[in-house]
Amino acid sequence: MMIAGEDFFLKNLWWIVLIAALAAGGLILFLRFRPKRKQKQTVNISGNLEAIGGADNVLSHTLEGSRIVLQLKDYGKVDREKLKTQGATGFLLKSDKLTIVFKDGAKEVYRALFPEGK
Repeated sequence: MMIAGEDFFLKNLWWIVLIAALAAGGLILFLRFRPKRKQKQTVNISGNLEAIGGADNVLSHTLEGSRIVLQLKDYGKVDREKLKTQGATGFLLKSDKLTIVFKDGAKEVYRALFPEGK
């Protein structure tokens, strides 16, 4: 008895065609309905310095991953709405430090705001 001979494939050809059709259909469905990649959020760097009250308002600054941590003279000068429209995704004010969270591009924003801190 030949298991993998010509007779086996000829007798079971419809199974092979069915499996190939299902595999091709699955591949087509996967390619058509796969989740689309989200585009990165763009960050507008130009107005961020004005939104934190200008360069004179900043006492110290550090970059921590996707966050920029600032120590400011006057926290009332911070325009949170302007920062949100320019790409900031969150804020955290703890004791004497303001943390601004950027989902993407925190390093670029930090380098643009504080070129000496590269």
